[in-house]
Amino acid sequence: MDEKMDQISSLPETILHDILSRLPKKDAIKTSVLSKTWREIFYTFPILSICDRESIRRSSKRKKDQQIKTFLDYGKQRLLRFSEQGLAIKEFKLKLSLTCFDLQLIYPDVDQWLKLASECDLQTLKLCLPTLKEDDPCLCYILHPGVIEARSLNKLVLKGRIRFDKDFLNPSVKFSSLCVLSLCYVLFDDEGAIEHVNSHCPLIEHITLKWCYVYNPQGARDLQISLMKSVSMHGLQKLKGVDIQGVQNVYIDAPNIEKIYYGADSYEPSKMNFDSCGNLRALTLMNMKIEFLFTDIWFLHLSSKFPFLESLELVECSMYENINISSSQLKALVLSNCSIMEKLEIDTPNLLSFRYYYAGDNLPSISFLRCSSQLEVNVLFNMIHPRLYQLGKFVEQFKPQKFLASLSLSIRPCIPSDEHFYYYEYRYWEDPYSLPPTLPVPCIKHLVIRSVREDKSKYALLVNRLFYGWCPETISLSLNPSHCTKAFIEFFYWMLMETKKPKGKFCSYCYSKSKCWLHGLKDVKVTSSVKNDVNVVDFVHLKSVLGGWTSSDNANISFRLK
Repeated sequence: MDEKMDQISSLPETILHDILSRLPKKDAIKTSVLSKTWREIFYTFPILSICDRESIRRSSKRKKDQQIKTFLDYGKQRLLRFSEQGLAIKEFKLKLSLTCFDLQLIYPDVDQWLKLASECDLQTLKLCLPTLKEDDPCLCYILHPGVIEARSLNKLVLKGRIRFDKDFLNPSVKFSSLCVLSLCYVLFDDEGAIEHVNSHCPLIEHITLKWCYVYNPQGARDLQISLMKSVSMHGLQKLKGVDIQGVQNVYIDAPNIEKIYYGADSYEPSKMNFDSCGNLRALTLMNMKIEFLFTDIWFLHLSSKFPFLESLELVECSMYENINISSSQLKALVLSNCSIMEKLEIDTPNLLSFRYYYAGDNLPSISFLRCSSQLEVNVLFNMIHPRLYQLGKFVEQFKPQKFLASLSLSIRPCIPSDEHFYYYEYRYWEDPYSLPPTLPVPCIKHLVIRSVREDKSKYALLVNRLFYGWCPETISLSLNPSHCTKAFIEFFYWMLMETKKPKGKFCSYCYSKSKCWLHGLKDVKVTSSVKNDVNVVDFVHLKSVLGGWTSSDNANISFRLK
């Protein structure tokens, strides 16, 4: 490279390392061939990532053995360079995806690598192995505390076939600088090991514990591994947030904790106690049977229990039939696929965002007793087309109507066995004179049609029903062929852009002296995000846009209506 042209290489090493940190990994590797300077910068880059998939591919046993040897030599040399030159390693990420048999052969090398990294003032360690299976506890990588016990370590992320042996119960094992601990699908020889580790992390701020197992060598072969049953966290003064999933019983006593995410095992009744966490700001519960946790009036006393709670999210939870949520500080509320609930009353004067997702057909009654004037409601449904009449009634509940910022729909076809049941619903909407004479028409800022898998013969009925029920300002259709078919998008465009405006005061879609949506439609602007929100000028242009899209495109086409 011409030295007169290459002024970047003369920059300080810290700046060059910062440049590397902002590049994708593949591009960062390519810099090593630019010059000797860049090669040295790459090999002393303090964020070190090693993955066996980049070096070992499917091949014959002999070839594979050679690839593994080359991979192990590469990893050792990279780490020895840091150790011999006294360089610090900010982050070491090791990802292994070999078979159980091959992994067992290289575990001693992994021990050596982790020891070398720990001696280089390691700050972050991420070790990722294949997911643990219940029938092979003896094939795990046994993690010894001496391997990773580094005073400089402040973040430890372990995932997969990793086993904590009983050495972790030794009182001398301490992680004095550890702030972040994340354990996913790992195996413990003793259920108390995780509590012991936590209690010896005085600076711990965030703990993630997902689907961890406990080893019982005395049990039958199919019972030697079981999900961790309980975990207790107390006395952790610095703890700010936890993410716990798959543990049956959880007890948290942390005075300064601000965020709790708990996902239960849906097959087992779960218990959780966090009443002493008075500083809680955000709470997420997933796969819970609420009746096992709280009484039906628990949500009424959120302000007294958690005076600083601003975000509440309930996902895949089995609720009481009637729920009353009251909180003076709550700003964000999310309910996603919560079953059984029939009536929801929300008394939250400072609520700014309410998101409701539901995949069923029987919609609950939702009312706001008190709410902020800045509240935005976003609703996502996956329902059968004939049930859209229920959706109209559901939308009418949100008053004032300006609250409903977006409505996202996935419309699936009727189940053949239920066609007889839905026949009368179709007849109801096909006959305009059977509609009630006065129905309020809610205004929706953004209607997102995520999926339409309906029969072509019902396209016109579906579109008329959508516009009869409400007047959206913008309608977006997904261009992913697994969501909306090209046929529906073309029909929708034709219906809005090509259909001639009805002559006269009334047409076949009008009823009881009220004009239909075609009479009220003044202007439509169509844009596609395939090419940076380009305007779609005509039907031919639309077909060219649709012809160029693939299933990997995360694009949409939008209709702005006036």
